[in-house]
Amino acid sequence: MESLYKKLYDKYDKLKKKKFSELDNLNKEQELKFTTYVNAADKYIEFLRSENEKLCAQVNNLKSEVDSIRSTSNEQCLHYQKLLMEENQKNKALSEEVETLQKLLQEGTASSSKDDNNDNMQLYTPEGAQPTSGNQSKEKTRKRRRKFGSESESECMITASSRGQDDAIEGQSAKDLSKENVSWGALLNEQLAECCKRTIDTSGGGENDSGPANCLFQALIEYLLGMKLSPYHESEGRCVSALHQSTGYSFSLTWVKSKDGEEFELLYRVLSLGTLERVALGWMMDEIMFSTSMCPIFFERISGVIK
Repeated sequence: MESLYKKLYDKYDKLKKKKFSELDNLNKEQELKFTTYVNAADKYIEFLRSENEKLCAQVNNLKSEVDSIRSTSNEQCLHYQKLLMEENQKNKALSEEVETLQKLLQEGTASSSKDDNNDNMQLYTPEGAQPTSGNQSKEKTRKRRRKFGSESESECMITASSRGQDDAIEGQSAKDLSKENVSWGALLNEQLAECCKRTIDTSGGGENDSGPANCLFQALIEYLLGMKLSPYHESEGRCVSALHQSTGYSFSLTWVKSKDGEEFELLYRVLSLGTLERVALGWMMDEIMFSTSMCPIFFERISGVIK
């Protein structure tokens, strides 16, 4: 029996060792696979972590760019709104000034109409009429010069050059008073200085300014305004076109009589906006009628845009 027990024990011991060795080998293989998987997972996790950091940095950069763009656009919007408010205030003030001046002009028209009618009667001398004395001729000449002062300033945009030239003009104008049906254009041409006179063709019963406008005063005005001026004739009346050569902006001013027929007003028409199409104000594209006393304010507004 003992030998049988011994054999059984040996067999059991061998099977037990064999089983343990197989389990040890299996455990080692599983441990090796697990270690390999863990290392691969660690590497992938590290890669994903680095990619996540890069993406977070890019997101932060994009956020900062969006914030800067938003702040810049808000500043520009505020700036443009401020400019718009200022322009609206300027336009409102200009409209109020225009209305005030028109009211003053209408009030002053009634008081000055009588003097203007007397001056107009003295401007046209009947056929065969001669001045009765030197004092009367000189007084008529002075009245006529007062009447024509505003028109000569509008047509040639000049003032009397000197006192000596005024005396020569008075003498020449006194002689012209004795002629029949003296025209406004001829009288005005006689009042101008030699550098500003044009050649007036009266053949055919009408007047035609055929001479060049080589006027020193016109050149001086062009230097002051920074614009090229060109006088010409239209059916509505005498006109002056102005051209700003650097921008191509051009417009015309036409001298027309007011509704009461006593005063002259200026009619503004735009000819071309040139490169000012995007920055031009609304009133620059419309036809505007204003009095001659508004010329300084008008050209001040124009200079503010083209400069």
